[in-house]
Amino acid sequence: MEPLSLRLFGDVKLLRGPSEEIKLPRKTQLLLAYLALNAGQPHPRDKLATLLWHDRLEEQARHSLRQCLFTLDRSFGNGQPPLIFADRNQLSLNTDCIDVDVWRFERHLAADTPEDWQRAAALYGGDLLAGLTFEQDSLDAWCAAERTRLRDQFYETLAMLTSHHVDTVNLDAAIETGRRLVGLDPLREDAHRTLMRIYQRSGRRADALKQYQQCVETLRRELNVEPEPTTTRLYLELRRRPGEGEASPERTRRMPPDGSRAVYDGMTGIIQAIVRRKFVALVAGLALLLTLAGIILWLSL
Repeated sequence: MEPLSLRLFGDVKLLRGPSEEIKLPRKTQLLLAYLALNAGQPHPRDKLATLLWHDRLEEQARHSLRQCLFTLDRSFGNGQPPLIFADRNQLSLNTDCIDVDVWRFERHLAADTPEDWQRAAALYGGDLLAGLTFEQDSLDAWCAAERTRLRDQFYETLAMLTSHHVDTVNLDAAIETGRRLVGLDPLREDAHRTLMRIYQRSGRRADALKQYQQCVETLRRELNVEPEPTTTRLYLELRRRPGEGEASPERTRRMPPDGSRAVYDGMTGIIQAIVRRKFVALVAGLALLLTLAGIILWLSL
């Protein structure tokens, strides 16, 4: 029998062998996903029926669950080990006959080596159950919690992998994982700052400055806020620091052919200021003299 694999990152897919997809209805996909993410424990039929068919009466919901199990059995044909162990009261996933991408992802994280981080990052093809919708609030809340947990783990994995690539001076790989960091959560300024530093270290100063502008635009559009002072300070520092083979715009000023022009311009300004002050003082003195003369003339009349 060809091995079965279940993909839960991104769109849910059940595969036989490397590429043969077994098409399943949405509620059957949800049932498999729920059992896979809570593997190793049996689940009451009533609970599963209520979760997946909350808008139906109890007996109708249980009937829909039986139909779902029948669809799965028919998909695999006779003589195959059951994918789901079922009795009158409980269901559980047969973990011996299926491989799940989320299980492998978490095994690689537990191994905690750069090679395993790389394998884990390759498995994350999108948010958990991204292609499914939920009408039931409790099922939606369960999925949201699992999605956030795995997404946070993936973010930490990318951050560690990026740091590893920088430490080993594999800057092209560091840029690739840095971009994935930003794409995963564009509102995380630490991801933008990490990518800016890597660009600068790679001699791509223009890309580093462009990354800051992208950060600014995203924050304004999504949150209507300005970047953190730490992000802005990094941007200003990168603007002042020339990249490889570049001159900083702040340092490329047009200078006179020699220093005499600057000195001459400075002395001229000083002389002009002295003349203006003397002229104002002279006018003020004449005005005072005329005023006194007018007063004396008036008193002598």
